[in-house]
Formats: sequence, structure tokens, C-alpha cells
Amino acid sequence: MRIAIFSDIHGNFDALQTVSGLLDTVDFFCILGDIVGYGAEPEACVQWVMHRPDARVVMGNHDAACVGVLPLTWFNPIPKRALRWTCQHLSKESTTYLQTLPQTIPQLHGALWVHGSPRHPLEEYIDHPVVAQEVFVSSDFPVCFYAHTHQAEAYILHEGRLLHPRFQQGGEIILHPGKRYLINCGSVGQPRDGNSQASFGLFDTEKGVVKIQRTEYNMESAAEKIREAGLPEELALRLFLGQ
Repeated sequence: MRIAIFSDIHGNFDALQTVSGLLDTVDFFCILGDIVGYGAEPEACVQWVMHRPDARVVMGNHDAACVGVLPLTWFNPIPKRALRWTCQHLSKESTTYLQTLPQTIPQLHGALWVHGSPRHPLEEYIDHPVVAQEVFVSSDFPVCFYAHTHQAEAYILHEGRLLHPRFQQGGEIILHPGKRYLINCGSVGQPRDGNSQASFGLFDTEKGVVKIQRTEYNMESAAEKIREAGLPEELALRLFLGQ
């Protein structure tokens, strides 16, 4: 089975359309939260996800804020402003859909699926080896796919040694029995690892291989829509910076 792994779409429909157009041979999609926030087309993104019968989806912190699960006070000023705008531009149908999303998928093809971390599914950033080590200790999963940091990377634990490969230009992870994995396939809509290309994953469950891929999309279009919506200029500029 081939699973497409998307996360942190963040209202960037240009990126979502480009990436999904490359994946006509996958069996289903696993979407690890933050469908909305920052970008100018949250409704189109939610509708795309919602009407895919082949998608499994977890809630992200921005999704949670739009349905009252997390308070807006949790966010810094720029994302808070974008979230207020986003809430005003979601249909009742889309808002209801976001409310139904689980915070984790605990067992799917031998893996745990979450937006933030197994300990704190919405809030925690796995953004340092110390945090990764604590997460490994606190849970017993063999493989966990997570998101939230917008960086394509992994933490691999084997015989007490922690490896931390990064996938700024894409790459491949071969899953081995006896090793444990935290895998982030990066952000579709707002990468922050120095590469502005959209990032996503392909998991071949039979071969035990995860491929992280990067692709260009029409950033100019996405940025112009942000400006036209009256959202903060910083949100348009960071698309080009990959930060």
C-alpha cells in the first residue's frame, strides 16, 4: 500500500493542488493537521480534504483554534490575526468537519499518526533531540509520523543512539525492525527548513520505505492571494524564504 502523507497545508490551495496532482497512484492520504491558518484559501483546502473518501485526517493546532479546542491566546500576534480571518472565511460545513477530527490515529499500518507529539497532540513541538528522546521514552510506538514544525526530518533511535537526519532536499528512510522512528514529512503549504518547495511523504507499507519529496508550486499566486485577502505581508514573504 502507498500512503501519501501531507501536513501543514495552512490554507495554501496552490501548493495542495500541485502536490496532489503528482499522486494519482496512491491508495490513500494521511493528513496530519493544520489544514487551515496563514494562507488565503482555507475553505478550498478543507473542502478538498473533506471530500476525499481516501483520506485519514488528524486535527492540528490551527484547526483546533478555529473550533474552540485551543484558545487564540495560545498563538502569537500574526497567526492570531490570520486565525481570526480564517474563522470568518470557513463555511459552517467546514467548521463542523474540523470539529470531528481526532487528535491522533493510534494504529494505522504499524504507526502512530499525530500533529504535534504523542504526549501533547496539538501543542508540543518535536524540535530538538532532547524532546525527541523524551517522546521515545514516554511512548512505545515503533514508528510515529508527526508534523507541526514544518521541517522535513526524522529522529531514529537504535540501541540507545539517536540519529537526526534532515531532508531539506528530500530523501528516503528505510524502516528496520529494532529501530524506532519519529518522522516529519515537512509542510505542504509553508515549509520552514530553508527550502521553499512544498514537502510531502510517500510511505510504501509493503517495502517499509518512506520517501520525502519536494516540489515547486506557484508561490507567486499563493502570496498574491494572501495580500489580496488583507492578511499580514509577512505570511506572503515567508513562502519564498522557506522559513
